[in-house]
Amino acid sequence: MKTVFDKYYQTENLFGEPYPELIAFFAGYPERGKLMDLGCGQGRDAIPLARLGYEVTGVDHSKVGIEQMEQAAELEGL
Repeated sequence: MKTVFDKYYQTENLFGEPYPELIAFFAGYPERGKLMDLGCGQGRDAIPLARLGYEVTGVDHSKVGIEQMEQAAELEGL
């Protein structure tokens, strides 16, 4: 099923950089575990959280956004 965001996600990095306070919070958290990113889109927060060592499950209504996030994760070996 196509969504409105499928069209918008043709723009690379549509929403910009990761949310800095979120990344800082999880970077300082002593234990790494599993996280779920609801509405993950292109992975703007999910990818940096995975880089920190978290096991991140991204969920989004846009297949295009999910595919882009999966490509980025695969390129980085996440």
